[in-house]
Amino acid sequence: MLVLVAGCSRASHHPGWVIHSSIEFVGSPPAGGYRLIFPYIVGDFYGSPNTGAFVKPVTRTSSGFTLDLNRTHEALESELEPTDFELRFMKITPRDARLARLTPIALQRDGIDPVGAVDWLDAQSRRSLMLVYVDRPALITGSVTRGGETFRYDIRIGSPGYVWIGGIRAGAHDTTYTVVPPPQHLMLQITVKAQR
Repeated sequence: MLVLVAGCSRASHHPGWVIHSSIEFVGSPPAGGYRLIFPYIVGDFYGSPNTGAFVKPVTRTSSGFTLDLNRTHEALESELEPTDFELRFMKITPRDARLARLTPIALQRDGIDPVGAVDWLDAQSRRSLMLVYVDRPALITGSVTRGGETFRYDIRIGSPGYVWIGGIRAGAHDTTYTVVPPPQHLMLQITVKAQR
């Protein structure tokens, strides 16, 4: 029985769900220090996080960290709700597919105020990325034009799990958001707010 349980545990481990990231500051690091938390936005790409910060780095240095999202998968599954995009031009097929976007936040070391904006980046291309979990194969589509800029969503997810989504320029005023390969060098960029 013990061998069977151990075998199941190994089978459910996804190497691609282990995230290694460096940290880059734009501006001077906060004088009082900072802390990172990792909540999710459930059911949408945009908006405020609506889960607790149950994801914790398994290792951490001053220059980077490692997350093992296998360890918190059950907690994420218990938080998932039906997808309900705030941007009404976006739609997901099948309609009952559920998703969540991992949204790192940098806060004051001993407070609750953000120290700046936080973005995942592919360090080589400098492309901004989103890390999204989807619980089944799905297609996310939609497009909108605002202020002369067109944004399209053509996100094809072939199996349950995490995907990296990035914007690809299709023209001077046209960006398509799609699944991109996992970055070889991932970076968490923290753009520090100006101190008053």
